Amino acid sequence: MAETEATSSTQTKPKITLIWLNESRAQRIVWLLEELGLEYEVKAYKRREDKQAPAELKEFHPLGKAPVLIIDGRTLAESGFIVECLIDKYGPKLKPAEDDTDNYLQYKHLLHYTEGSLQPYLLLALISSSIKGAPVPFFIKPITSRIADQLSKPFITPNLVSNFGYLENLLKGQPFFAGNELSGADILLSFPVESASGRVGGWFNKGKYPNLFAWMDRIKERPAYKQAHDRVAKVEANL
Repeated sequence: MAETEATSSTQTKPKITLIWLNESRAQRIVWLLEELGLEYEVKAYKRREDKQAPAELKEFHPLGKAPVLIIDGRTLAESGFIVECLIDKYGPKLKPAEDDTDNYLQYKHLLHYTEGSLQPYLLLALISSSIKGAPVPFFIKPITSRIADQLSKPFITPNLVSNFGYLENLLKGQPFFAGNELSGADILLSFPVESASGRVGGWFNKGKYPNLFAWMDRIKERPAYKQAHDRVAKVEANL
């Protein structure tokens, strides 16, 4: 069952609808829309008890995933693609100029890196954590814990450590991932970095990754970030 929440203005140009799902990557699209100052409607859905997306999402895209953005009747799916399209058309201020070659290429790289390289390991970490915390009989618990550890220790954790070390180094001497100004790369990276502490364990901490944690503090102070947080809180309260 969807709950629809829209802006008060009726003069929305372009006409934008965000298909939003709780506990998904759609939050950062809300933040981007706020940064761009665009008016939009949020059509929100709640996950089923098994944590899967409801079947209704297939009305908007055959894969039934979120976020999906509908702009003037045209449907966009995949977070990186949505971010890139929105910025190219409505927010060139959120990407480095092409003649700023190093930062521009870094920005383009990170749009693909976030979902292609980093996010899969976080998904595996979530699966491993779910296996370890599964409600099974006590005599089965050692088996599920061992399976989870065999996934995490030799494979998932080393790759996450490598990826977060890479991101930590990118922030040396600069406030954002593609230079001195916020870009779509920062918005796209916000979900995996912010969600890491709840998925990967205590080794992801401020002492080990001071640049990443300072960056998180920095983005959370942005007015558009706060506006997006408030918007989503209101939507969730109505689900």
